Amino acid sequence: MRTPYAMAFLSCSLALTGSAQSYCSPTFANGCFDWHSIEIIAGSINWTPGADDCAVSDYTSLSTTVIAGSAISMHVTNGVWCGCAVWIDLDNSYSFEDGENLYYNYVGGSPSYQYDFGVTIPNGTPTGSYRMRIVSPWGSDGFQTSNGNGFGSCGSFQYGNYNDFTVNVNGSLGVEDAAHEVFTLSPNPTSAGITISGVGPLGRITVMDFQGRVVEQRQVQSDRLVLDASAWTSGVYMIRVSNAEGTRMERLVVQ
Repeated sequence: MRTPYAMAFLSCSLALTGSAQSYCSPTFANGCFDWHSIEIIAGSINWTPGADDCAVSDYTSLSTTVIAGSAISMHVTNGVWCGCAVWIDLDNSYSFEDGENLYYNYVGGSPSYQYDFGVTIPNGTPTGSYRMRIVSPWGSDGFQTSNGNGFGSCGSFQYGNYNDFTVNVNGSLGVEDAAHEVFTLSPNPTSAGITISGVGPLGRITVMDFQGRVVEQRQVQSDRLVLDASAWTSGVYMIRVSNAEGTRMERLVVQ
C-alpha cells in the first residue's frame, strides 16, 4: 500500500519529468526530398547526411569550439532552390530569438547552391555549450517575415529540412590577451562615420555585410581608423580586425 508521502513524491517526480524543457522544431509540410542540406562545414564540423534520412535533424553530438568574439567559418551546400539561416541559442533558453539569428540568405540554384559565410560569437558570451540550428528552406531565406514560403527557427515551411549541432564557446581571456584582442566601434549604431579604435600597428580591417560579402578593406599603420559608412546600405555588418595578435570580429549596425 502506497503512503500519502510516496504518492506525493511520485506526483512531484512526474510533474518534474513532464516539465523538462526541449526545443521546438520547424515543420516542412511536403517533406525534404531534394530540398535539404547536402553538406555542412562549420569550424571542425564536417557533416554529410550519409545514410540518414533527410528528416533526421539532431546532430548535437557533433561540435566545434570557438573563442568568444571570433567567427566560425561556414560552408553550407543545400539542395534545389534552398536558402540558409543560422541561429545559436546564446542564452541557453531553449528557444532561438530573432537576436540570435546570425545569418540568413537566399540565392539558391539547381541542383544545389553553396553558401560561404562566417558567424561571429559575440564578445562576452560565457564559456559553455550552445545549440546551433541551420535551417535549409526551399524558396526562402529562412528568417525574414516577408518570405511567402516560411520563416523562423521553428517556422512552417513547404519543403526543406534543418540540422542542429553544438558550439562550444571558450569565453575566457587572460588579461594580456584581452588587452590585445579587444577593439571598439563608435558610434554603434551609426548612419555616417565609424571610428575603429584598438586596431594595433600594422592591422588590417575588413568590413563584410550580413551575407559575408566584403564591402571595404583597409591596411592601417596606427591604432585607429575612421570609415565613412554613409553610402552603405542599412543593415548589419561584421568588422574584422587582424593584426599580429590574431583576429577579432564585432557587429556593426548601420541605420
